[in-house]
Amino acid sequence: MRRIILLRHGEVDFKNHKSISAYEFKEWIAKYNSSDIKCKFPAKDKIKTLFEQADILVCSNLKRSIQSVEIFEKIPYEIDAVFNEAQIPYTNWNLLKLNPKIWLVFFRVLWLFRYSKNSESFQEAKNRAKKATQRLVELSKQNKTVVLIGHGVINKLIQKELLLQKWKETKKIKRDNWDYGIYEFKSIKI
Repeated sequence: MRRIILLRHGEVDFKNHKSISAYEFKEWIAKYNSSDIKCKFPAKDKIKTLFEQADILVCSNLKRSIQSVEIFEKIPYEIDAVFNEAQIPYTNWNLLKLNPKIWLVFFRVLWLFRYSKNSESFQEAKNRAKKATQRLVELSKQNKTVVLIGHGVINKLIQKELLLQKWKETKKIKRDNWDYGIYEFKSIKI
């Protein structure tokens, strides 16, 4: 039995809720991406056990993903941008100022409807998720349990690919930080 676990990174320690323009959202994204994660969280023992049971840990090259491995004094086997979060678009509008979380939801919804100014498109993210899934499947052939410390949207796209490839979902992933989904594949021996 092969197992792939998709884990969402730790919570980012970033609180900047000052109203900003859509153009300033670009800078907000950069600051979010360069922020540290919170080292204290309720499920720490559970995640530590999960990491200890893993044969291999892989993560994106975004700071929050790498730090999510490092706080457990572990070293990821592989750090690869193919596992990075799906990029979020932004534009140069300066007329309206909103809370960054509102811009985040607004632009993510637009992205799902194929708006991708200043970011990868939804289709490009889906194609990257296929490559990421293929890499995880390859790693699972030499390692019984592979854990990806990834991100919300890209993990969801990888989840869909695994299900299309007949992997069985034994634990469904939620949107919370440190939550994870488990996908298993039973090889048939001839």
